[in-house]
Amino acid sequence: MPVMSMTGFGAARLECHGRSLRVECKSVNHRTLEVRVHASRELRWLEPHVLRAARARLGRGRVDVRLELGAPAEHQGGFDAIDPARFDEVAHRLRELSEASLATAQVTLSDVLSYRSYFERDDAERFDESALEVLLPAVVQALDRLQEARRAEGAGINDDLRGHLGDLGSRIDAVEALDEVERPAYRSRIETRLRQAVSDFGVGQIDEERLAQELAYVAERGDISEELQRARSHVERLGLVLDEAGEEGVGKKIDFYLQELIREVNTMGSKSHLAEQSDLVVEMKSIIEKMREQSANVA
Repeated sequence: MPVMSMTGFGAARLECHGRSLRVECKSVNHRTLEVRVHASRELRWLEPHVLRAARARLGRGRVDVRLELGAPAEHQGGFDAIDPARFDEVAHRLRELSEASLATAQVTLSDVLSYRSYFERDDAERFDESALEVLLPAVVQALDRLQEARRAEGAGINDDLRGHLGDLGSRIDAVEALDEVERPAYRSRIETRLRQAVSDFGVGQIDEERLAQELAYVAERGDISEELQRARSHVERLGLVLDEAGEEGVGKKIDFYLQELIREVNTMGSKSHLAEQSDLVVEMKSIIEKMREQSANVA
C-alpha cells in the first residue's frame, strides 16, 4: 500500500432541520497529530465527537475542521434572521463602552455587525446532542474524503521516492566499481611515493615490514567497503519500508534511514581519492536531500 501524505482537503454537506451544514477538513505537515475544530456557537458541542473521529482516522498532520451552518431557508436573503431586540442591545452596549472609554469615534454599523452572532436568530435548540446521529456522518464523510486526497498525493510521493531509491542504488554501484579498480592502484601509488621519498632523503634501506604496515594503515583509512555495504543496506531497507507502508506512520522511519544514508555518503566523500567518486557522492547527497523534502510530507 502506498505511503500517505499529510496534505489534503475534504468536504461534505448535508441538510438538517432546514439548515445547511458544510464540513471542511484540510491538513498540512506536522510532526504529530494536531486537530483544531472551528465551529459556530450552535455546533461547539460537536467538537469532542469531531476530535474522536479525526484521531481514529489520522496519524500525523495539523488538521483544521471547519463546521459552517447556513441560515434557515426561510430566513436567507431577508432581515428575518436578525433579532431586533438583541441588535438594539448590542448597539446600545457598544455605545456605552465607547462613551465610558472617552473614545472620539462613533459606533458604526460595521462595529455592530462584528457581533452579529449575538443578534442573529438561531435554532440552537434543534442542534443539541439529539442531532448527533444526523450531523456526525457529514463529519466522517469529510474526513474520509480528506484521507482519499492524502492517499492520492501519497501515491505520487511513493513513486517519486522509489525513483530516487533506484538512482541511489545505481550510484552506489558506480562508486563501488570505481573503488574496486582504484584500491590497488591507490596502494601502488602510495608505495611508489614512499619508496621515492626514502630514496630522495637518502635514509638508507627501506624496512619492507614497516612499509607493508604503513600501506595497510593508509589503505584501511581509505577503505569505503563498509560504508558502501551499509548504504546499500539502508537503500534496501527503505524499499521494504515503502513496500510495507500502511495508512500512516512510515514518515519517521523514512527520515531515520535517510539520516543514516547521508552519514555513510559523507564518510565516502571524505575518503574519496577520485574526482569521479566525488562527483557521485555529490549526486547522492542531492538525491537524498530531495527524498528528505518529500518524506517531510509523509504521514
